[in-house]
Amino acid sequence: MGVYSGIAYDNVRALALRADNVSRGVPATKTASFTLANHESYIICNGAGAITVTLPAASLWPGREVMLRNIAAQAVNSASSNVVPLTGGAAGTTILSANAGRFVTLVSDGTNWIAMSGVI
Repeated sequence: MGVYSGIAYDNVRALALRADNVSRGVPATKTASFTLANHESYIICNGAGAITVTLPAASLWPGREVMLRNIAAQAVNSASSNVVPLTGGAAGTTILSANAGRFVTLVSDGTNWIAMSGVI
């Protein structure tokens, strides 16, 4: 065990590991249009019709990640043209197509919500 500024190295490492594993909360299931809350990071969309998501302003949350999953064959769209698709290009409103099993991770770049991974 090493010493780092008077603190046992193993304790510093343990704290760093815990900081990297901070919980993002439990998934929230949405069945209708909604505004993403500050504490929500994982969203399961299960609407009987299309769902419109009001995302927070990307400028207020640079670096924030939001994961959305669609378990119903209904489209999931943003209320604003602020979602850049996986293929890049201009920001639009489409988050997920109207197919069950689609998912996406959106990350704010301070201007828009960028689709970083998923099956849209």
